[in-house]
Amino acid sequence: MKKFLLFSLLGSALSIGHATTITAPSSLLGYESLNGQDAYEWGISGINLAAGEQISSASITFTSVTLNVANSSGTGYLYTDLLNLNNTGVKTFSDNDASGDYFKSSASGIAASKVTSLLTTANKTYEYFSKVGKTLTWTLTFSAADLVALNAADADGIFDIGIDPDCHFSVNNLTFTYQTTQTHVQVPDVTATALLLVLSFGSLLIAGRKLKKA
Repeated sequence: MKKFLLFSLLGSALSIGHATTITAPSSLLGYESLNGQDAYEWGISGINLAAGEQISSASITFTSVTLNVANSSGTGYLYTDLLNLNNTGVKTFSDNDASGDYFKSSASGIAASKVTSLLTTANKTYEYFSKVGKTLTWTLTFSAADLVALNAADADGIFDIGIDPDCHFSVNNLTFTYQTTQTHVQVPDVTATALLLVLSFGSLLIAGRKLKKA
């Protein structure tokens, strides 16, 4: 009985939902869809979490991204950030192809506390393209700290992804994938539980008396 109650409580305390994937708007996809003269804000809405629910895993996947036009050194960079903002759709900013992450600069007008840089490999906050024509596919997996920032940003059901291309890129596909976990513990009804215990105890007593008479 104790094991049954324990597993029931654990089941109600942790319920994992299915992974959901959201594809970026068409304006961010296609040939030279990311222009080095601009930075882009992709607003994601509709992830309305229930009481006790949270986003437990998340990732952003860039599929077949190609550097079409490089900087003077023949290379290119693409920065990605989580933005604690509440804009929907795609918003474009002009950064005149300035080097570095536009959303981390004072030019963006966005407070530093609202920006979380998402890391690629080797703790880099960008993806590096070594030459024109280079095509890469990569996934940015949210760390535990990133997930805390993501859940805070999604408190109003809206958050944004910042994308700053240094040079021109074509993007075959861009997706955001997440999974939620229900952490709310369902507390058993005390009256109902007590009644069940009394009935169970009574049944055991009756069964014991019958065995003695036999």
